[in-house]
Amino acid sequence: MTALSRRQFASVIGVTLLVPFLPVSAGATPMPDVHPTPSMQAKILDVEGQAFQISDFKGIPVLVNFWATWCAPCIAELPALNQAAISLADINLVILLVSIDRGGPDKALPFLQDRGIVETDGKAGMRFGFDRKANLPREMGVSGVPTSFLLSSDQAKSWLFKGPYEWDQPEMLTHIRSLVG
Repeated sequence: MTALSRRQFASVIGVTLLVPFLPVSAGATPMPDVHPTPSMQAKILDVEGQAFQISDFKGIPVLVNFWATWCAPCIAELPALNQAAISLADINLVILLVSIDRGGPDKALPFLQDRGIVETDGKAGMRFGFDRKANLPREMGVSGVPTSFLLSSDQAKSWLFKGPYEWDQPEMLTHIRSLVG
């Protein structure tokens, strides 16, 4: 057996660490199993600086996506999440993008706006939340970003999605509709 050079070892480690963050297609991976919803009591801020909880959306299915401006896989999936919000408007789904940037809305909001991602009017559609200290993801057991939770409208059931997904693909949209429909 031949010993690996430092460069070869670094390459193997780099690929190994990158694989979990490659985009995942809904057709290439099974949908997650249903689980009881984790605790979600921590408050986050909206674009106006007002505190709210995810439970404020009870009665509407919610896709909570934890992301950050420094996270390349998070940034890569933002356009797909934006398109999914448009495509799933008919089921009154809320897509809640929760930034864990320490700069809060001052950092994350212009970043989203520069990419054409804006909040929609009304309670459903695209919504933004800001959690500078990452209290909510920590409470929910999130170990890395991007991580998303799809919550049933009664918030009793959840589906956990670790890593980036192609949220706007027809297979994924169909899965989301079937899970929360």
